[in-house]
Amino acid sequence: MLNRPCYSAAIAVVLLIFSAAPAAADAIDGNWCNGAKHLHIAGSTIVTSGGVRTQGEYGRHDFTYIVPGGEENAGRRVYMDLWGDDVMQLWPNGRKSDPKSGGTQIWKRCAAPTS
Repeated sequence: MLNRPCYSAAIAVVLLIFSAAPAAADAIDGNWCNGAKHLHIAGSTIVTSGGVRTQGEYGRHDFTYIVPGGEENAGRRVYMDLWGDDVMQLWPNGRKSDPKSGGTQIWKRCAAPTS
């Protein structure tokens, strides 16, 4: 049988290992880049590549929002799906099930937060 100090130390090491993993690694939240374009998702809030903060429909692995006025494609719905920890597919011009929607874009996590 393990003595109490050794048992406590083992539990502390296990907890430290599991708490070191990034909390949002498997969520769409975060900073995303596609060339010179950047966007930030935090729950149901998005800051678009035009710098406008707006609300959308958040799912842990997907996000949808209406492009705000004053931005290119204003009024259109944008769909995003997380493909992995660092890759997201984005449909900028309409329904993702519509082949005439203008194609898709592949976005990657930015190395550092953008402003």
